[in-house]
Amino acid sequence: MKFKKDISKVHLLFTAIGGIIGSGWLLGPLYTAQAAGPAAILAWLLGGLLMIVVALTFAELATMFPVAGGMVRFAQFSHGTFASFNMAWISWLAAVMVAPIETMAAIQYSSNYFPWLIHTVHTTKMLTPLGFSIAAMLMLFMCWLNVFGAKVFAKSNSVIVSWKLTIPVIAAIILLSHKFSPGNFYHFGGFAPLGFKGILTALPTAGVIFSFIGYSPAIQLAAEAKNPQKAIPFAILGAISLAIVLYVVIEIAFIGAISPSALNHGWKNLIYPGDSGPIAGIIAALGIGWFLKVIYFDALISPVGTAYIYTASTSRVNFAMSQNGYMPTLMQKLNRRGVPVLAIIVNYIVGLIFFLPFPGWQSMVSFIVSAFVLAYAIGPLSCAALRKTMPDVERPFKLPAYTMMCLAAFFICNLIIYWTGWNVVWKMLVTVLIGYLWLAYQAHKNKDMDIDLKHGLWIIPYLIGLGVISYLGSFGGGDKIIPFGWDFLVVGILSVLIYYYALYSAKEGELAKSA
Repeated sequence: MKFKKDISKVHLLFTAIGGIIGSGWLLGPLYTAQAAGPAAILAWLLGGLLMIVVALTFAELATMFPVAGGMVRFAQFSHGTFASFNMAWISWLAAVMVAPIETMAAIQYSSNYFPWLIHTVHTTKMLTPLGFSIAAMLMLFMCWLNVFGAKVFAKSNSVIVSWKLTIPVIAAIILLSHKFSPGNFYHFGGFAPLGFKGILTALPTAGVIFSFIGYSPAIQLAAEAKNPQKAIPFAILGAISLAIVLYVVIEIAFIGAISPSALNHGWKNLIYPGDSGPIAGIIAALGIGWFLKVIYFDALISPVGTAYIYTASTSRVNFAMSQNGYMPTLMQKLNRRGVPVLAIIVNYIVGLIFFLPFPGWQSMVSFIVSAFVLAYAIGPLSCAALRKTMPDVERPFKLPAYTMMCLAAFFICNLIIYWTGWNVVWKMLVTVLIGYLWLAYQAHKNKDMDIDLKHGLWIIPYLIGLGVISYLGSFGGGDKIIPFGWDFLVVGILSVLIYYYALYSAKEGELAKSA
């Protein structure tokens, strides 16, 4: 049984928007302001523009090969099994984490009304046993909805996304019209009290990049899109562009609405009653009771809506990994509505586990960003490699100045990973090593599996290089041996070396021809 092409151009756009507009608008404005002060506005703008550069490489790949779980398959086409597995493994784990992280956001906001859902341990907000049970039931409900197929998913998601777009816009209008303190933008340390480094730190740690990487479901669901050659670029670029405008406006409204007294100890120490739900906290302080109830309802709908989208798209990652031989063939089994049900069940069980080592929303965000962006780094490399090995294949969307754009996108991905800091990067590297044990097991089971080490060996110096630079760098627990500013150059050198090594190692695209 094949996937059914039930997702229209507009529905695919709404899928990408729904993946981007989730818990980020509810919690991101506070965490971004704490990291960068009023310059948080620039963090949202910069984050969106950087992700557009990366997304353009995927627009070319996904229109060439509109397959299920495309982010997993592209590396297989360009560099074979070993390179593909690295990206597939980390991409799958990152995608599986989205449902729990969005559910966590919904529960964290709800704890303002139901404090027994969350308790604080060493300043980290964690689920209580009852909160965990409710989170598990919410995720199970999303799995059940996804069993009904792409057509039901597309229609129901469009309704959810319409709501998700409307409420942030109304919230921004209310904040801008009821209370706006211009002094917040230049008092208390100036516009950028924590400097350019604060802006960069906000990108991976405060929810900025986490929000913008949400366009990936449009790639994973490409096999179910009508006319994917036009729908995919429209969905990806349209969603990110709209989100940039929305998030910048929300951040401006949020900063202007903060009571100046809350900033007496600086932006880094910005805390106020209701910080589990910062937008709701400000709305409550303004005394707008009717909209406060709407915000709390949206705090359930927005994150859960994004989790709903990722529950669908992540199961297609399992499907693609199974096609590559990394998961059992049962993951390719579809029900009569064209849904990989077993994959959804497996992802649900794995997702529950992630509530344990990464208990709070912000603690989950940094890891998921580094993991997702590592998986995204294959896009620029595959795009450039396939231009070399398959120059005559039709490209409905052709990336302009592809050498410069692909190298720039790869550099951007490496910078974002570096900015998450050593405390996060080492966990990501350990996760990759654990994945190698699974690959060894699969290779032992399947004696015919070709590891393609020759074509994917560049992965090893790449990961080692990222680890060493993060350890020696000045972000998130690094030893600060490489000064801020010089680290850009060091990451740039690594990016250029690995880019050309990977390009040289590319394999002929015979697998892609049969995709």
